[in-house]
Amino acid sequence: MTLLGLTQKALSRSAGVGDTYVRDILKGKSRNPGGEKLERVASILGCTARDLLFPARGQTVAREPRATYIAPPDQPEITVDINPPGYVAVPYISLRAGMGGCGYVEDQLLGRPKFFEEEFVRGALRASPSDLRVIEVEGQSMEPMLQNGDMVLVDTRKTSIIEPGIFVLFDGDGVVCKWVERAHEATEPMVRIKSENPRFTPYDVPADQVQIIGRVVWFARRL
Repeated sequence: MTLLGLTQKALSRSAGVGDTYVRDILKGKSRNPGGEKLERVASILGCTARDLLFPARGQTVAREPRATYIAPPDQPEITVDINPPGYVAVPYISLRAGMGGCGYVEDQLLGRPKFFEEEFVRGALRASPSDLRVIEVEGQSMEPMLQNGDMVLVDTRKTSIIEPGIFVLFDGDGVVCKWVERAHEATEPMVRIKSENPRFTPYDVPADQVQIIGRVVWFARRL
């Protein structure tokens, strides 16, 4: 970790394991680590799982990384084995925007990441992969602009609704992809949530019940 400049969190995210997995090993709380997760951790560190489990007596494991592509540490949920050179991994929220639910806890919803050209992410969007999220749109409320099954890319740095726009947010009931703006005429802080499809009625939600995940900056659609 020291040789690669990796923090506990960066190593966990790069290996695609939970933040507590690496922390528990380093604190001695994991008595028998092993399996696929440890293999992924070892791959990021440029060694084998056996090296981690059975280091040479009296020596520390401090070998140079293998001559292979190593993803930057700001790419969450990524392993060397599945990341193609020239691309970066963006966390995928495996919950469709439009579904209902009782809350939004991101760590419980992250699925297999989606890959984007590094030049597009860092150049066109001027973002780090960890700044972005991918989520699939569900339902007809944003038609014709966004359709059921579209994949949207969300910039989590952009959470201010001073300028209205299309956001992915938790509205107190579920994760939705909608037009969002302030309800200026309200006597208390309220967020107005609107659909592109006129068949769906706008609604206001108290600001303290809303969690803005980010502004939609790109979308893709199946032909």
